[in-house]
Amino acid sequence: MREIERIKNQILRHLVKNPATFWELINYQDSHLVNFLNAIKDLMNSGIIKYEKPYFYLVKKDINTNPYNNPGCLHCSPFSKNPYWKKILNKFLEITKNRPLPTSDFDQGFVRPEDTLKRTAFIYERGDLEDTEIFILGDDDLISLSMALTKLPKRIVVVEIDERINKFIKEKAEEIGYKNIEVYNYNVIDSLPEHLHKQFDVFVTDPVETQKGLFLFVSRCISALKGEGSVGYMGFTHREASLKKWHDFQKFLIDSGFVLTDILRDFTIYPEEENQWEDFYKTYKIMKEFDLNLPTVDWYKSCLLRFEVVEGPKIIDIEVPKNLEELYFDDESWATPLPSYLEKNK
Repeated sequence: MREIERIKNQILRHLVKNPATFWELINYQDSHLVNFLNAIKDLMNSGIIKYEKPYFYLVKKDINTNPYNNPGCLHCSPFSKNPYWKKILNKFLEITKNRPLPTSDFDQGFVRPEDTLKRTAFIYERGDLEDTEIFILGDDDLISLSMALTKLPKRIVVVEIDERINKFIKEKAEEIGYKNIEVYNYNVIDSLPEHLHKQFDVFVTDPVETQKGLFLFVSRCISALKGEGSVGYMGFTHREASLKKWHDFQKFLIDSGFVLTDILRDFTIYPEEENQWEDFYKTYKIMKEFDLNLPTVDWYKSCLLRFEVVEGPKIIDIEVPKNLEELYFDDESWATPLPSYLEKNK
């Protein structure tokens, strides 16, 4: 059961440095007591840890577990006190300087680099980064590279429609020296290749937020998961997704066999200056509604969702968009740029 293995890893990475009490170890994970106790018992029965009141101690010193690195408060002062995370942030800022800029052809935009690393750190905190196989559908944010810098995932697979981004990820992964990464050119309208089905512990995606696009992105990701205990991470906004859309999506998750475990509101921000998408605004529906100036603040924000498989998961029958226009646009797409190939044919 993957949840038990995750808890055991969360326990061990703290005991690598120091003994801890039962009550301290509870705070290092967030499963319920039954699974927490089962994880403790498994570790003791395996002779990996021992209990001498009031502390648990690591017995086996040669286990393949990295010590815990605290990323700090991810809402207020992330990475400020830990040299491990500060080093990764500085390296990530350096290697992403010349990243491809967004193109309207694929409804692109990336979050602040520090926010990409915040997502990675949260995935780490939840025990979903280390020694896991991770599937990423669409990677404008280059989260694959922030994960690669930690050297913690067992395997990372990126599927992305933009060949510029794919080329960039491959080059930078080689520069980092992380070899366990695969990158594929992929259009989400097409079926996911069979060799990627049921292979992954974790998926990460920032789906387009049309009703059809949202369900399609997540459905493709679900088909990549191994099963019970696997998890999904997803960016989701309130800017172009109404509460009705949120409601429908949560029903979709439940029907697919998931439970929603976390919502971090406005956890990531899309920076106006770095994205250089001034030209996109002329095609936004909202700009046609009012005579607006271009924004001088970073206004487009995204929540981070985490959901976990409790049964299945089940692949729900959905309506697949006929083309990219149907994928990217619905009644709530008021800040989505018109692709150049559509703008020419208006």
